[in-house]
Amino acid sequence: MTATRAWPALLDASPTDSHIYYRTALLLGRLGDRDGAARHLDRAAHRLASEGQLLLALASARELASYSPEQADHRIQAIAAIYGRESDRLEARRESLPPPLPARDPEHEDRPEEIDPRVLREAALDACEKAARIEIDVERKVVFHPLLCELSAEELVSLVPLMQPCLFVPGDVVIEQGTEGTAIFILVYGTLKVTRQQTGGESVALATLNPGSFFGEMALLTESPRSAQVTCETESLVFRIQRTDLEQLASHNEQVATVLANYSRRRLLRNLMGTSVLFQPLDPARRESLVELFESVVLEPGEMVVQEGQQSRRLYVVLTGAVEVSKREAGEVLRLAELGPGQLFGEISLIKDREATATVRALGKTVLLGLSRRAFNAHVSEFPEVLAHVYQVALDREEINFQLQSSDSVDVEEDLLI
Repeated sequence: MTATRAWPALLDASPTDSHIYYRTALLLGRLGDRDGAARHLDRAAHRLASEGQLLLALASARELASYSPEQADHRIQAIAAIYGRESDRLEARRESLPPPLPARDPEHEDRPEEIDPRVLREAALDACEKAARIEIDVERKVVFHPLLCELSAEELVSLVPLMQPCLFVPGDVVIEQGTEGTAIFILVYGTLKVTRQQTGGESVALATLNPGSFFGEMALLTESPRSAQVTCETESLVFRIQRTDLEQLASHNEQVATVLANYSRRRLLRNLMGTSVLFQPLDPARRESLVELFESVVLEPGEMVVQEGQQSRRLYVVLTGAVEVSKREAGEVLRLAELGPGQLFGEISLIKDREATATVRALGKTVLLGLSRRAFNAHVSEFPEVLAHVYQVALDREEINFQLQSSDSVDVEEDLLI
């Protein structure tokens, strides 16, 4: 109980803070005041939605369902009407930062002494009633969420029941590296840390996730193992959406899954364009123009995409997963390389119109970007830097292939290919 008693005092001091209002309304329910919790969770959800805090508004509405399902349904529909893609209350689409978490007042931090739950319930109810009297501007513009606001109001309503709220405390593992990706996540509030365990056992920090972050999106494109670990740093609320639930929803509402998949693809492409040497010489606008020429290719584990001795009709870039490059030599299969995200192949066949000199297969479920010969020829003059890079890669790999054929022992570089 001591871990939550600060909220009524904080709300009494800051009745305009809708996040604190939501947390105090939650406390009311835990203290047994179901009617008070329902009334104020509904009010908090309304305020949060009107202020542009979509995720917190949905979290409040989902909690409301525990006390009044019908009331929660009405509130979710009202929120969706504000945030559906057709709403005229949305600001122009933009990547926006979510509002900050409320600051904790040191005077009201947890103390070891006990407090009567009845006293705490009355304090929470009084603070909530005070906050409920705050007037809000119901007509002002609200912030565009780059994922959920791409859905219509009806589609958003159909997705919300799949968004399972999960509360984590510091030290909890949200995603474990190496496990199968079966869900996607949206961080409502709190802070998460992303790390990767290297082959030698060293843990490398990759990123910090803040409220509004969408992560675990690889599960939408592949069922490959998680490539990093996500750990809770501060108390955090996360929406989890199971892949199986999305697939079931897509069976009668395909647009929802399409929007989520396209969003994930854009994020992956943005990461790829920032890290792959193929795109780095270009400014952001030209990167976008180039990547639009590529088509997605999804490979199942072991599926062959390029066969030695046959022409490759595309230039490929690995988006997610990995491929293995191999070559037949003296009746045996020689493994040449393993290529991961950002690396390309198929360039010799594409540029020099020759048969592929190696076979390429997916090591696991893999997503590639493929640029067709026709698109390459039609637009190559617009991207001379890219042509120069691809041509140089082709020359380097031809030289390595020549050395491989003329020598019994060659140190094979990781990017050796076709």
